[in-house]
Amino acid sequence: MFSRLATNARIASTLIRPVTIGRRLESTVKVGDTISAATTAAAAAARPAQQTLKKKRPIGGFRGGLVGFLLGVTTAGAFGFVYLIEEYQKATGLVLSSVDELEKSSLKVKEYVKKIETVESDLEKVRANSATTQQLTQAKADWRKQSDILTRDHLELKAHVWDIEQDVDSVLNRKSSKKSAKQN
Repeated sequence: MFSRLATNARIASTLIRPVTIGRRLESTVKVGDTISAATTAAAAAARPAQQTLKKKRPIGGFRGGLVGFLLGVTTAGAFGFVYLIEEYQKATGLVLSSVDELEKSSLKVKEYVKKIETVESDLEKVRANSATTQQLTQAKADWRKQSDILTRDHLELKAHVWDIEQDVDSVLNRKSSKKSAKQN
């Protein structure tokens, strides 16, 4: 009898299929009109075992692919965003250092411009106070003329003094010749 029950249970398990709605086992559908009591008992004995073993729904290829795609896109996006932020910070640092260098160089240029302006103003003062080449040539000609005039006046004065000395000598020589003639 035990072997008959086992055979009937095998037949019942192949003939009776559970119908599931959602995740819960609802009822069984019978295939064929006549089922013996033994097959019903075997089906009833098999039912609790099937109810305790809930089938896990396998993740479908589409759902798995979609979840994997979304997970990959999210991860790649996060890494891309972090990379962009790091590159932005590096670029910002470079721009700030360039701005600092530009500011330093512009300050140096301003200092050079101030020095050039002071040199130009000093040069203008020197130009205003200095003589031109024409003025120097004129001054040189005037100096030579004055030197010539002084030299001529000096020579005339020397000649005049010579004439006076000669007159004085001639007067003194007459007196001395008269005295010597008187003494002789």
